[in-house]
Amino acid sequence: MKKLLFAAVCALLLLLNAAGHVESRRHGDSGSERQFKLFVFGDEYADTGNYPVADLTKTTRAWYYPYGSNDKDHGATPTGRFSNGLVLPDFVARILGMEESPPAERKREQDGVDPSGMNFAVGGAGVVEGTREAPKLGRQVDKFKRMVRHGIIDDDLTDSVALIAFSGRRDYERFNDMTNTDVKAVVQEVTDKIADAVEQLMDLGVEKVVVTTLPPIGCTPGLSKTKDGVYDAKCDGQKVTSIHNTYLEEKVFQHKDVFNLDLKAAFNRLAAPSSRSKRFKYKLEPCCDSFDQSGYCGQITEDGEPQYNLGSKPDKFFYWDDINPTHAGWKAVVNEFEESIRNFVHI
Repeated sequence: MKKLLFAAVCALLLLLNAAGHVESRRHGDSGSERQFKLFVFGDEYADTGNYPVADLTKTTRAWYYPYGSNDKDHGATPTGRFSNGLVLPDFVARILGMEESPPAERKREQDGVDPSGMNFAVGGAGVVEGTREAPKLGRQVDKFKRMVRHGIIDDDLTDSVALIAFSGRRDYERFNDMTNTDVKAVVQEVTDKIADAVEQLMDLGVEKVVVTTLPPIGCTPGLSKTKDGVYDAKCDGQKVTSIHNTYLEEKVFQHKDVFNLDLKAAFNRLAAPSSRSKRFKYKLEPCCDSFDQSGYCGQITEDGEPQYNLGSKPDKFFYWDDINPTHAGWKAVVNEFEESIRNFVHI
């Protein structure tokens, strides 16, 4: 009788222990058990192949050499990413347990919908400004909503994360010519649209939203290069950046389910001329440097002659071209936030 009672108690303990493990997995203590979905919106900081393939121009350059030339994950060939390798959403996706960013929406008709999510970001897009080839943020979100409504994307958005990432190039391209009043008016509209997009995504059922702050855009290679071809270490990247990020703090980052991916802080730590960081030897000078100030990385003559210099060690450069970081640059940026992002999504 005692043996039977002992066996029953042991069996009960085993069952309780197993249930405990199931319960802990249910609550996300084991990140490997959760299947996150990532939906990406933005411009060239986040595009993984949405801009249409066409003849080589500044806007289509991501489909041509030397873009993708160090991308070992894709055969060292261009994939439409505006870098020599992976970009921001690829590294965010890795934190969520994926190999890279979910596929570009442009590939949907060919490959179908991937269960890991979808990337709607397009190089050249803005929050307020956009084109037919590069739709603005509102239209990217509208497309996502239509696809959910029509069942193309599963409306079960459990464990879903949205990433909104913009460089500011399109919306603030003329900020140096603006008065402070004009700057504030434009920034007000841009940040209102970002806040509206966040609200729409969460109303649809997206559980967590990651939003980038504006980096110090005046200190990007394209805006800090002088007429003599020198990169000015005295560049001022704060005129628009500070106002934009202050408004975002008020309108967006007060929400507990919105994460501040602070590009301003990360870029300043890693790449500001005054930074003491030794991670990158070249902080302002881009790895792919156009001969002409109005030219672009990847530009060639009719005879096929490159119109740019290409650094032999891209990992020593923070910037790849006039505004976009290298693979190593983006990896270093996201590494600074990995633990915080894990805590935010409860991995």
